[in-house]
Amino acid sequence: MFLTFDVEPDAPPYQTNSYKGVEKGLPWILDLLDDEDVQATFFTVADLAEKHPDRIKEIVKRGHELASHGYGHVRLDKLSRQEAVSNIRKSVSILSHFSIIKSFRAPNLQPPPITPSDYTSLGITVDSSIAAYKKGRPKHPFAWDSLIVVPATSTSSTIRLPRTLALKYTLPANRDFHALFYHPWEFVEIQKKPLYRPDIWVHTGGYAREMLRTVVREAKKRGLVFHVMNEAPSLVEC
Repeated sequence: MFLTFDVEPDAPPYQTNSYKGVEKGLPWILDLLDDEDVQATFFTVADLAEKHPDRIKEIVKRGHELASHGYGHVRLDKLSRQEAVSNIRKSVSILSHFSIIKSFRAPNLQPPPITPSDYTSLGITVDSSIAAYKKGRPKHPFAWDSLIVVPATSTSSTIRLPRTLALKYTLPANRDFHALFYHPWEFVEIQKKPLYRPDIWVHTGGYAREMLRTVVREAKKRGLVFHVMNEAPSLVEC
């Protein structure tokens, strides 16, 4: 069981200079994880870490894994191989001031056009840039040469469905592997605006907070063990 958070500006690309999720959602998440004695992985956009270093230090201080989410929350799949490697290298360089970086997730779960050897050169051993819930995508972790790939098993907005449906799609009983991801901005209220997709604003804030606690407790009730992403190489049988 992997619980992860993508630490980024609020609801990109709709908002790019708003950080209520980092300012208010992230502290709440860290307190919840303390309360439940659970460790998580925080895939962080490196330029955000430059703007809010104290928040990033707190993630590490609380015993969680800090990981790369690139620099600038740009679509890395639309870059050349050289450009994508350069972007990730820049992010790792910045985030390494806070902690050792071993895991990576591409923005929008769109893998960059790079190779396992590129990841190795960056010090990355685990990639979580594949959406298992999309048609034709791998459903379980696998080895890609020296890289362990851990697909995300459900989209973040499922936690904001009605309770029964949220648990059904987030922690399906017939699945033996779970890699969940959320965003700190989902745990603050995002105002509805004409151009926003419903999954950007529906049931953000209080309801999402209630359901994250519910999901964590349900996972513990089922006996699932929480791990951070950089443990995947020693856990995954590929």
